[in-house]
Amino acid sequence: MQIAPPPQPGDYIPGKTPGAIIWYRVYLVVMCLMFLAVIAGGAVVLSGVFPITAEDLDGMPPQVLGSIYLIMGIAMIIPYALAFFLPRKPWVWIYHLVMICIGMTGCTIVASIPLLIFWLKPDVKGYFGRQ
Repeated sequence: MQIAPPPQPGDYIPGKTPGAIIWYRVYLVVMCLMFLAVIAGGAVVLSGVFPITAEDLDGMPPQVLGSIYLIMGIAMIIPYALAFFLPRKPWVWIYHLVMICIGMTGCTIVASIPLLIFWLKPDVKGYFGRQ
């Protein structure tokens, strides 16, 4: 009969959600809200609610800017919203890691770096079955 070794500090304890997972969900909500704001900004520019001319945008037509905001906002909100519904599988840990790293390219870097540090710990990997 083999006896399992005692849990080490930082090991995943079944039935307990690591704190990094909770903060990651908060991060996902913030990112989704941010990209909803980008989509809304693009829709406002395209709708013409505010009179924006090409001169205001250094020669770029407002329709082009609004379209870019709208398309990029939709393209970025889809993977962040999808992250809420993915199962706890080893490959999903990598998907979430990529979502954190994408956040490091903008103003959310201040939240992404601490989240990344905790994401790489053994308890979070164990939560997704990556041991």
